[in-house]
Formats: sequence, structure tokens, C-alpha cells
Amino acid sequence: MTLPPDVEEAFSCLPQALVRVGPDLCVQWCEEGFARKTGMTLSLGTSLLEALERGRSLDAVELAVREGRPHTGHVITRELHQVRVQVKPGREEESPGSWLVVEPSGVDDDGAFSMAVREIARAVGETLEVDSVCAAAVVALVRCAQVRRAEVYLCEEDGTELRRSAVSDLAGSESPEDSFDPEEDPFRQALALRQAQLGIQRGYGDSMGSIFAAVPLCAPRRTVGLLLLYKEQGTSFSARELELWTAAANQLAVAVENARLLREAKAALQVREEFMSIASHELKTPLTPLKLGLFTMERRLTAGQPLELATVLKSKRQVDRLAGLVDDLLDASRLDAGKLALDLSPLEVGQLVAEVVDHFRAAFDRPFAVDVPRERVWVRGDRDRLEQVLVNLLENAHKYSPPGEPITVCVERLAGEARIHVQDHGIGIPGADQSQVFQRFYKARNVSHRNFGGLGLGLFISHSIARLHGGALSLASSEGHGSTFTVSLPRMPSHEVKRLPRRVLLLDEDSAQEALAERVLCAEGFEVFTTRDGAEALRQATHLPVDLIVLSTSVTHGKAGIFLETFATLPRARPVPILLAGDARPWWAQEETSLCTRPYVADELVARVRNVLMQERRRPSGVASAVGELPAAPRL
Repeated sequence: MTLPPDVEEAFSCLPQALVRVGPDLCVQWCEEGFARKTGMTLSLGTSLLEALERGRSLDAVELAVREGRPHTGHVITRELHQVRVQVKPGREEESPGSWLVVEPSGVDDDGAFSMAVREIARAVGETLEVDSVCAAAVVALVRCAQVRRAEVYLCEEDGTELRRSAVSDLAGSESPEDSFDPEEDPFRQALALRQAQLGIQRGYGDSMGSIFAAVPLCAPRRTVGLLLLYKEQGTSFSARELELWTAAANQLAVAVENARLLREAKAALQVREEFMSIASHELKTPLTPLKLGLFTMERRLTAGQPLELATVLKSKRQVDRLAGLVDDLLDASRLDAGKLALDLSPLEVGQLVAEVVDHFRAAFDRPFAVDVPRERVWVRGDRDRLEQVLVNLLENAHKYSPPGEPITVCVERLAGEARIHVQDHGIGIPGADQSQVFQRFYKARNVSHRNFGGLGLGLFISHSIARLHGGALSLASSEGHGSTFTVSLPRMPSHEVKRLPRRVLLLDEDSAQEALAERVLCAEGFEVFTTRDGAEALRQATHLPVDLIVLSTSVTHGKAGIFLETFATLPRARPVPILLAGDARPWWAQEETSLCTRPYVADELVARVRNVLMQERRRPSGVASAVGELPAAPRL
């Protein structure tokens, strides 16, 4: 039957547009209103491919036309609009070719755009709880848009991983989308570039995959997560749809950020209330006995009676405790303001550990074990602050361990890193509390304020100090089986360690000979300490290790002898080799102890010093030194 002449007027009433193309996809016929309906401008003899974006969906349409078989799919126009195309092969008795029925698809008109954004804004505006905000958003997206599934993934607080916060279908059946890998290119690029990315989600078995869009949730200051949208199988996203979802994602990101800020504000108020409660109790605890002690001293002085030393010492302990609490509060305040400055300098970790543990051995009736490697472990750190960290860890280990249980401090030397392990056999920390012990004012559930005082700031401050050094503070614990805290610090590069001066303790009863040896060694780059520096200067200087002692064999109980005895009582992490200067070895020296002539000869002295240091460096771990360890109290 011949078509009536007004058939094209009837076509104009339909939303679909009709075009006929040959096997080469050149236009054979096109209805008059085709451009108005589809946004595509076609003319007779031109190729349909010139009006469409290349891609897999267009390849499928082209193959169907060339093979003369039916097909339905979605393609993107040069104007970046999405259209749905149905391929209907022509009759065999007519000229070769196919009819194409083309209609717009996707949310491309301004009305739908505005409606969807308003719906999402209304949905996320009804709540300020993060997961509820995301759940409302994905439901609104599926309802307003032509997507099959929507998901929201949020970055964790530390930014290390993504957590799925909401999904539009909760039927519980497994789907390909459930295997989310944030390391795949579309997700990684969307987060890095802060721009929407397209990808393909493979189906199961022989089923066709679906196109998805990964849209970053961009708040004003940071990217808070990803919005994932999945199309029906075979369909894609138009540029206008991506523009819509980017705007919607930005609204969602602002809502998520506002919800987090509200949660943080509530948490800050709770912390403030907890702090006021804990601080008032902890600050009052030392003040009460301090007040009683001062009252007792006042009464005795008024009555003309002598003061008891025990009362003074008790009051002093309470003052020290009060000062420690105030220092913790000041450090926490400086950390919050970013004003906790570090005074960095070369620091030998083994020596620091030996000094701190030595103080604890003197103060507490408890066994302390120290294990340090033979090789020196150098870091660049603030000595006072790192000592503060160690003191806090050892105080906690002592406080939470039964009497008599040993505490072990181990220094580990790794490639590029130094580690200090503080191990106790105390009450341990419950697993549920271990992720929170480094938060301010936090105390584990198995710790009572009555039995164990403190503000709960020590681990927070220690953790922050370790991070300021470029390191970390970590925990391994089991309730009832003790805890091990590990401080990790970056080691100094080897080329910087080689430039550090070697330190020599020079002891000679003849001031002229001592001055001569000091000049010679200083000229060779050594750092030299002598009796002229005084015992107090020696104590202050030994926070760094002494590499060698040059000792006159004729030294007596005079100034040099007292100086050596002072050094012998100071904490040392490792044995210190001795080079004897004189004609013969004293009776207490080992046969293998190195000996140099005295009066000193410059070249021989330098050669002997370097030789002893070289032997000590080459000595295998666990083998006794040829010169032995310095006697704790040598008879001079």
C-alpha cells in the first residue's frame, strides 16, 4: 500500500524519529523533524557515524546494520546527548539497508535536571546523621534518575580506605557491584582528579556488564567519598547526566561534611565534660594531701618543733604530681594549636634507653631488662621529648603490672628505622579499647580512676610526639597478658652518622700531658672530655655515648680517679673500650688491652685510638671485647 502524502505530519506527533541507512551507514532517507527530536543533523548521503561518538555501543549498532540483524542500544551524539537506537533490517526485496528508530534517553532536559537536584537536596536536608544522609540520597537518585543502582562510599577519617555507607537495593542478593575494589582505575582517578569517571562492571557468566559512573563527593576542602551509579545493561551516561550527578554529589558531600562536623562538635562537648570531671578529680587529689602536709608543717613551726623530713618529701611528691598534670595539659594544648616545637639533634637510642631505665631501677623495686644491639642506633630527635615518651610508657608499665613482674625494654635496629619496645606482664588492654587508647582522656574499661589516677593524656601526647618525629607509636596487647608498646623512629642516614665526631674520655694526672693529648685528638676531629670539664659536665655530656677511654696507667685516687669513678656510675648501653697510656699495664687490666706510650707521641696516639675503634667496630655481635668493659669501680 502506498503511504499517504501526510504521513510525515503524523510522524511529527511521535517522540521517536525515523531514518533509513544503507549497509555503509550512509543516510538514504530521513524524516523532516529528525533534528528537532534527536538534536542530530543528518542529510542524504552523509554517514550516520559523523553524528555519533565512537564507542562500543556505536560499534554494536554499526555491526547490526552491516549484518542486517535487529539490535537495540544506546549511543552518544556529537552534542553529547544520549539516544536510544532500534535497528530494523529492511525487506530483502527492497534496496539493502536498515531502518533506525531513534529517541532521546537519559535525563537531559532542564526540568528533569532541576527536579532531581531538588529531590536530592530535600532528602539529605531532613537529617544530619552521616549514614542516614547517604541512604536518603541513594533512594532519591534511583527514584529521580534512570539508574538501576546507586551506592555511596565514604573515606574513613584517616583517609586510608573507603567504606560503603549506603546502597539503593538492600535485597541481600549478591551482585557484581558488591566486589568493589578502590584501586581500580575509574575509582582511583575519580578521587585523584575530583572528576567523574566512567567504567564497565562485568556481569556473571555470559551476561553483559553495565556502565557505571564514579562521581567524587567533593566538599570545599577535601574529597569525602565516591558516588557510584549503575545503568541498565547496554546503556550509558550522557554528558548532561554526568553534570547532574556531579552537582548532586557536591550537595551530598556538603551534607556529609556538615553531619561529620556536627558529630565532631558533639564529641568535643562530651570530651570537654569528661575533661572537666577528670581534671577536677585529678587536680584535687594531690592538693588535699599537700594542704594537709603544709598545715602540719605550719603547726610544728608555730610550736617551735622541728620539721620531719618525711612530711617535706610527701609534700614534694604531691607538688611534682601536680606539676606533671599541668605539664600534660599544656602539652595537649600545644599539640592542638600545632605549637609543640621540637629541638632536633643526633641522638643514640640505646644510650637514651639506658639512661631512662637506670632512673627507674633506682626509683622502683622491680626488675628492668634492657636489650640493645651492639651497633649504635642513631636518630635525629628531641631528646627531652623522646625521654618524655619513654618515661610515660615505663610509668604505665610499672603502674599496671603486679609487683615483682619484670619490664623489658628492647631496641631494634631495622633498615631505615629504629624501634623501641616496652613490654610488661600487667593487666593488658581489652581488644575493643586498643583503637582508642591514643585518644585524649581515654582510659581502658579495665582501668578504674580510683585505683589508677591520671588525666588519660600520656599516650595521646606520646603518640603525637612520635608522629612529629616522623615515626609512630603502636600497641600489641591481650587482656590479662600484658602489653607491648613500640616507638618507631626514622634512622639517620649513614652518611650523616659517619660525619658525627667520635667521643673520647681522656684521663691523665699530668695536666700538661692531658692538654697535649687533647690538642692532638681534637685536631683529628674527635670530641674530647677531660678532668678539667668537671664531673657535672661529664654527667650532662653522657646523653651521647662515649666511644673510647684513654687512661693513664699511673692515675691515682686524685682528680682523675674521682672523675673515672663518676663515669663508671653513669648508665651505659654498651661496654666502653679502654686505651691505656704508659709503660706497662696495671694489674686489673686484661692482657689484650691496647697500650700506647706516654709521654704521648702524636702520630702513635692517633694510630692507637683509631686501631682500637676499628677493632671494636669489627667485633662480631656477642663476642667479648679484647679490651673488656670498663670496671664499675676500678681500683686506682
